Amino acid sequence: MALFAPTPCTFKTMDEETDEFGQPTFGPARPAKCAVVKFLVGREKTSVRADSSGSRGNAEEITADARLLFPPATKILIGDKVTLFDVDLRVLNFTPRLSVAGRLDHYQVDLERWA
Repeated sequence: MALFAPTPCTFKTMDEETDEFGQPTFGPARPAKCAVVKFLVGREKTSVRADSSGSRGNAEEITADARLLFPPATKILIGDKVTLFDVDLRVLNFTPRLSVAGRLDHYQVDLERWA
């Protein structure tokens, strides 16, 4: 039988307001427990303009793709910010998963790196 293996993380709920630059603001960080299903953090090559002469250079951008499980008591929403292993992630979607008895067992949450 598989057990929920919790990993400590934090999440912040997105406010309805934005800051002076139009970026979303968040409430205070709240501790949570999550189980890691997938957590891929890597570097992706991207081309950038190195200087004004038109020569090209390469840069690396850190990317992340994650799927986490949260217990039913966690009130997480799309757009919230989750921090796991010092990586900020944005909630793309969440799916409630039910037990065979029909009760809410956990939330499956898909995330991407916070840009």
